[in-house]
Amino acid sequence: MNLKRLTILADVLILLGLIILGSGWKGSANLTGAFPFHSSAVSLTGGTGGFYALLGVPSLLIGLILMVISLIWMAFEVAQR
Repeated sequence: MNLKRLTILADVLILLGLIILGSGWKGSANLTGAFPFHSSAVSLTGGTGGFYALLGVPSLLIGLILMVISLIWMAFEVAQR
């Protein structure tokens, strides 16, 4: 498998995992923005379970692992040139 296909596969798996986890999300999300940026906050409360967690988490983790592998592979190719 070449580097371009591995990177595309990693991107697709990460996106698929986030979409699956996001579609099964039960909870709330809150974003507060303020001018002194130290007063800004993001709050995520909730989770997902069942089918969504069973497919979303492994897809996300495999995608992240493949992305790290593709970045290392790319670094070796650049170093060889």
